[in-house]
Amino acid sequence: MKSSSIVIGVLIILVILFVWGLIGSSEAAKIGTTCDVGIGDDGSVFCWKWHRNVIGDIGDELNQLLDK
Repeated sequence: MKSSSIVIGVLIILVILFVWGLIGSSEAAKIGTTCDVGIGDDGSVFCWKWHRNVIGDIGDELNQLLDK
């Protein structure tokens, strides 16, 4: 009973990491976003940590100015 719950817990964690990696890869594909931790060229396959780069920051600032 205990070993099956450990296996289920590990599988749930792997599924969460898989889905988060897919979400991150789609985010990293956007202009202005850079993948920090991932698999593939700049997180093209999986990306688990990403951030906005300089181009993204400039785009965000321009969007804020145009929305006012």
